[in-house]
Amino acid sequence: MALPQNMVRAVYRESPVPQHQGNPLIEALPPLMDTRQVREGLAGNVHFDPQSIYAGGRERAHIISSLLDDFFQPLSAHVQLEEKISIMIRRGYVGRNLADGSLNTHLQNGYERVMKGDLEVNRFAHAQSTASSLSLIGCSGSGKSTTITRIFATYPQVIYHEDYNFTQITYLKIDCPHDGTLKNLCIQFFRALDRILHTDYETKIAGKRLGIEQLLAMMSQVANAHAVGVLVIDEIQHLDRRRAGGVDKMLNFFVTLVNTIGLPVIFVGTPKARPIFEKDLRSARRGAGFGSLIWEPMKSPEFNKKASREWIAFTNERSGLGSSDH
Repeated sequence: MALPQNMVRAVYRESPVPQHQGNPLIEALPPLMDTRQVREGLAGNVHFDPQSIYAGGRERAHIISSLLDDFFQPLSAHVQLEEKISIMIRRGYVGRNLADGSLNTHLQNGYERVMKGDLEVNRFAHAQSTASSLSLIGCSGSGKSTTITRIFATYPQVIYHEDYNFTQITYLKIDCPHDGTLKNLCIQFFRALDRILHTDYETKIAGKRLGIEQLLAMMSQVANAHAVGVLVIDEIQHLDRRRAGGVDKMLNFFVTLVNTIGLPVIFVGTPKARPIFEKDLRSARRGAGFGSLIWEPMKSPEFNKKASREWIAFTNERSGLGSSDH
């Protein structure tokens, strides 16, 4: 059977981590990378053809403007984020094993929530969640979204498990809607799935006049029906604390996604998003979950030896001195 262009057929590799062994959703993922492989996988070089210096003035202007399109110099913060995401995806699948029935347990619980429109309902109380959450906060233009995009580029987004007739989505990234409502956040989720799978969830589910609780229940059920490895919610600062029903309702929904549904979640936003996770200490711990990263600009090399090494590596690569393609 020919697969869509964005889908790969599952190839299983035994994991070196005992807790991951025998789990098709984990063993179909790319092998774990060491630090060198992570840096090589994320890096993007400056590609320059010496013959371009003989091009006309206007042509050179276009060539120069595109020189840095693929440039990316991995720093220690990027390597740290890749490790966290790698752990989040794999650990989140531990409690949703396709082979031992634990994923079906989550799906049965999800069916009950959809039928009753209540996110707190469980049919099987023993369903285990091994998911965690992460908040990534930084100023606009600091490279948060670019880094996440490059990290996810090392994963196939859609994996087809032929033996189980099951389609796995390793990651899903959505932008928080500008009107800041939880309802439109759900619609963005279904729309993103439709783009990847060529399905019609937005029309079939979001097109109906469902209440927010029903939409949230459907969103969580569909996420498990496709074994979404991690959900990334970008521009989280757009979430309106008043229109979304208040901070408590928002946090309860996010906590339910992680602790009950078993779906790892990464929140990405500017410092304006910090009040969402810092209403009180308990909520802050909930929002942090796996940890919280403050995405800061590169530190001045004058006062920090580590920053100095990274700055030299960055400038060498950017000037083409560290690239074999210059």
